Amino acid sequence: MKLPTLDILPSLFVALGLFGAVAVFVSETHSFRDAVFSWARRDLESRTELASSTLKESVETGDFRRIHEFGADCSAKGVRLTVLSAPGGIVFDSVERGIPQEESIFVTRPCGEFRVRLGLPVSRVLAPYRRARIGFLLAAIVGGTGVLSVLLFTFRQRARMRELARERDAQRRLVEEMQKVESFRRDFIADVSHEIKTPLTGIIGVVDLLASPDGLPPESRDRLLSMLKGEAERLNGLAQGILSLARLERDTASGTANFVTTDVSEIVRDIVESLRVQAEEKGVTIGLSAPEACVAVCDRQLISSAVSNLVLNAIRHSGSDEVSVSVSSSRNSVSIAVEDHGVGIPPKDRDRVFDRFYRVDRSRDSGTGGTGLGLAIVRGIALLHGGSVALEDVKPSGCRFVLTMQSHNMV
Repeated sequence: MKLPTLDILPSLFVALGLFGAVAVFVSETHSFRDAVFSWARRDLESRTELASSTLKESVETGDFRRIHEFGADCSAKGVRLTVLSAPGGIVFDSVERGIPQEESIFVTRPCGEFRVRLGLPVSRVLAPYRRARIGFLLAAIVGGTGVLSVLLFTFRQRARMRELARERDAQRRLVEEMQKVESFRRDFIADVSHEIKTPLTGIIGVVDLLASPDGLPPESRDRLLSMLKGEAERLNGLAQGILSLARLERDTASGTANFVTTDVSEIVRDIVESLRVQAEEKGVTIGLSAPEACVAVCDRQLISSAVSNLVLNAIRHSGSDEVSVSVSSSRNSVSIAVEDHGVGIPPKDRDRVFDRFYRVDRSRDSGTGGTGLGLAIVRGIALLHGGSVALEDVKPSGCRFVLTMQSHNMV
């Protein structure tokens, strides 16, 4: 059984209080009604005793004038006087025949050979009770209205306070998000400016040498042109990486990625085949383990880019002569793993390998043309697909990157 929350406890207490007050009111009004009837009967008995003693002589002598006067006095007080003979016949009645009679309570007392009976209408008996009940009801209505007004005001104030708290929290989150965006923008611009500066400096230097009025030997000119091409390619790779990150952020924010039913095994096989030549040039053998078909809902181009980044990193930077690529699936996920047996990644760098522009080996930027964006792009692609990318150790050396897509993206 689920317990009520603290917000509704005051309402429950008030409801129980009102219910208890109603129950007490009903019980007490019934007790009061019985008390009123008991008091009226005792008063009527006293009056009947008095009437019997007062009329005894008049009844025995047949002094009806005196009886009529006493009956008129009783009628003025709202009491009905009846004189009955011994057989039960009516000798005198203060209420004329043919007049509708109200429901009354009666008390009869002997009066010589006759009997005297006084009757009191129930409406007169219950008059104090009804007045008291109306007063109680009015008090209950006024009190209940006051309590409900206080509760309504309290609840409205609490609701307003909760609304203000939500607005404050939303504003705080918005400010925090804006601060994060601004921090990201500053860091991104600084990182991009730094990364672009190095190839641009190289390109400008080479262009200056090529434009020198002094003639250059053909072999020097060819070497400078090769350097110029390399720096230009590196700059192009950097631009492509930045564009890829921008696209990922846009697709994540707008949900416009091209998710379709795709065979992940086919994607991985195509990537491995396309990179075999580069792997052989580096003396690296690529092994593939994938089921015949492994279907998921994903963006084919983005998954291809992520797998390509992981495999190229293993070929170029791991120092391993063998790279293993595998695809597996379970009820909840599809996983793509790229494993090598190279130098591995130091523990101090593992938490940062997925950051933008971060390189484990800072000398890579000139020797290999790496931009430091590959793993950041892989992480963005994984997050866009509701999954993750993780770095695992391989014994005795090497590392294993696992890209996982969660089950809600699967068919």
